[in-house]
Amino acid sequence: MAGNPKKPDTGELLAGWRSAERDTAAARAAAHVAQLAGAAAEPAEEAATEVEAAARAASEAVERARAAATKARAAAAQAAQAARISLSSAEGDKVRAQLDVEVAEQAEADARDRYHVAENEARGERVSS
Repeated sequence: MAGNPKKPDTGELLAGWRSAERDTAAARAAAHVAQLAGAAAEPAEEAATEVEAAARAASEAVERARAAATKARAAAAQAAQAARISLSSAEGDKVRAQLDVEVAEQAEADARDRYHVAENEARGERVSS
């Protein structure tokens, strides 16, 4: 049989079979690795999508916070201006109130003096001015 060039010998057939077995084992291992990679890729993709959504939400929150901070700064500036105006007005009111107190005290002193003059005159005591 070894002399028949058309028929391969059993050694060659065995070598071919063993080679095919190795190729099959390698293909199975590659398929298993691909399956594991696919199984790992699915949660990784989901996680990446969630991270992307979280990053987008964080970015939007930062933008809202910036807008709120801008509004808060404007409101604080307006409140400070209103406080300055109120302080100025209160200072004017204080000065006017002090003047009113002085006028009232003078009016009280004048009324007291007039009363005492009238009282003394009623008793017959003449007070010279």
